Amino acid sequence: MEETMVSPMFSVVLNMLALGLSVILLFAVAYLWSSNSRRAAELERIQPELRRLKKSVDTLNEKFNQLKTPTVVADVPPIEPFGIDIFDSDQGKITPLAPQAKWLNFIDEYNKLAADPTVRGFVKKCERFVQDNKLKILTCSSGMTFRPAIDAKDSLYWAFKCSGEEYAVVPNPMNPCDEELHDNGGLKELFALNYEDGVYTKYFVKLPAILIQDPLKGWFVQNPGVANLERK
Repeated sequence: MEETMVSPMFSVVLNMLALGLSVILLFAVAYLWSSNSRRAAELERIQPELRRLKKSVDTLNEKFNQLKTPTVVADVPPIEPFGIDIFDSDQGKITPLAPQAKWLNFIDEYNKLAADPTVRGFVKKCERFVQDNKLKILTCSSGMTFRPAIDAKDSLYWAFKCSGEEYAVVPNPMNPCDEELHDNGGLKELFALNYEDGVYTKYFVKLPAILIQDPLKGWFVQNPGVANLERK
């Protein structure tokens, strides 16, 4: 069989081509390695910044979730004008419009006193309360005419001086609320009440009636009050 002979010139060309390909591959490998090294270095350099950005994003997401979470608010019961439910049986606290009002402590002490009119020595406690608070004791006749009473027991209303000629007025807790007092004694004009009929023995004042004592005009109502009545 005849052997195939390769010319020397063709062999040289093949060697040169192989060498060229080797050089090209060497440059390609070198380029890829250099490129990967630069990318790795760049990635390493920006890692701290990426961590800071991630932390900031997590914080923003947490705040956003807090904002979008609805706040559950308890149902608010219906209230009467002046922001107070006058028929609320809970007498633990009052909620006046002006917590800074000068009569606030006076009303609190008054409600404690009036809470049990059947307690032993109630009349003396009332008389002492009038003296300690320097109250004006008043009666009321037709036409809402207020005059000084003779003594605390016979009075219909007690007036606590707030400032100037302004007084916070409350019912005398020694006198039960009956139809006569309600209709003709000025009580329904001075207070928003839960009165229906019959006799109520206990008062709970949520807002006092505010009266002005004018040296010339006498007593007149500036603002009516709010009170609850109980039969026992």
